Amino acid sequence: MNRLLLIIFLLCMTLKPAFTQDMLGYVEVKGSVKDGLRPLPNANVEIYANNTLLKLETTDITGNFAFILELNRDYEIKFTREFYVTKIIEFNTDVRQNELGIWLFQFTVELFPDIEGIDFSFLEKEPVGKISYEFNYGEFEHDHQYTRKVHERIKDLLENYNSARGDAYEKVVKRADSLLKNGEQINALNAYRRASILDRSNDYPAEQMLKIDKDLKKSLKGYDRYISLLQNADSLFKHHRFRQARFHYNLALDIVKGSSYARYKVKHINQLLPVFDPSYIRLQQYRRFLAKADQLVSEVKYREAIDYYNNALSIQKGDTYALKQISFLRSQLARKQNQSDKHRKYQEYVDLADRYFEGQAFSAARVAYLKALEINPDQRYPQIQVEKIDRILYPEKIKENEKEFPSFTKVERNDIFLNKLARKYPNGKTVEYYDLPGKKITRVIIVENKLASEYLEVRYDYGTFFFRNGQNISRAIFISETNR
Repeated sequence: MNRLLLIIFLLCMTLKPAFTQDMLGYVEVKGSVKDGLRPLPNANVEIYANNTLLKLETTDITGNFAFILELNRDYEIKFTREFYVTKIIEFNTDVRQNELGIWLFQFTVELFPDIEGIDFSFLEKEPVGKISYEFNYGEFEHDHQYTRKVHERIKDLLENYNSARGDAYEKVVKRADSLLKNGEQINALNAYRRASILDRSNDYPAEQMLKIDKDLKKSLKGYDRYISLLQNADSLFKHHRFRQARFHYNLALDIVKGSSYARYKVKHINQLLPVFDPSYIRLQQYRRFLAKADQLVSEVKYREAIDYYNNALSIQKGDTYALKQISFLRSQLARKQNQSDKHRKYQEYVDLADRYFEGQAFSAARVAYLKALEINPDQRYPQIQVEKIDRILYPEKIKENEKEFPSFTKVERNDIFLNKLARKYPNGKTVEYYDLPGKKITRVIIVENKLASEYLEVRYDYGTFFFRNGQNISRAIFISETNR
């Protein structure tokens, strides 16, 4: 069931329950963060449970995010970004007892810049939406009544918001221009950054920022290192390495003391660290490694899968499943290697035999073909070549044998052939023995009610084969049906 639900200008939600064979039991949450109609990249999506930060996601360039919530827990999802008002959504994943399934829940959150004179402080403490499981329908749903109540509180604040946002932009740009004129490039850069948020359709702040950035690279010693430190810190922050990120932001502040961005990130990290539990991230990472390893196994990429199982073991040492999978995959790789070596050796003998055959060294070719058949007795090509050689080396014996018994390889065991056998042989069982070049044959003819069956036991130097009416059969069937 798909539904599109418009929650004022705060949330747009679509809901679709889905079930897979895995039936692991979780809610897959996807969505986007926007400022009006424009996507908002680099917004933080903070996932809390019991006042503990479990995970932090960052929206991509299109403003999208995705994460998984386990069932039967209370979550608080907080959306934050520099210069923007924070918003919170409560998500309760309690479902029916013993119910397992996978649900996909999608929504869009709109953030708007914090404007001086408009008090949005209550949004930092109270959620703009509440989502929970609807037991009557087996779906997750938002609380309509709560949404209406929040809307009423925000409605008055947003009546003059657009005009206030425009006024704030003009004020901040004017201040930035003044700071730049007075040579305060860092403070001007900070102001233009805020202006670029207040009016995202205006290119002027971004153009000024590029000019300042270019000038600082020439005039400020260590500015390139400052930019590099910020990039490293941002990467560490996204990977939940908050202490290392803070260290890099502080190093950046040592170079550019007035950096409002670095100060904001340090302050944000100081708020996150006391409530952050890294064990959850490690558990999620462990699960991702296992899932990736299992996927690679299904794709028969065993070596890569072993690497991922080892990565999982680095987090959960002694994990039985990962250890068993590694042991199994190594045995499979060894088996494949053995088969590969066997095939290579077989091919070497065949190639050698072919060269001897082409050079008319038939005795040497025969030995090499027989060596190939010792490695792989099921291959027909060496058998055929051995028979060709026998006809060349022992033509008189072949002619003598063919007078007594037709070629076993050329005669088709069809109804005509079997009818001739039924007329030629008496009812019951007849056993014949043939000593041919390179093979010995035991032939059993069984005639019952004018219907004949021919059984062959063909013994080569390299192995024994069994046939019924020209078709390969097992030794057990041969013995059972011929009573031998």
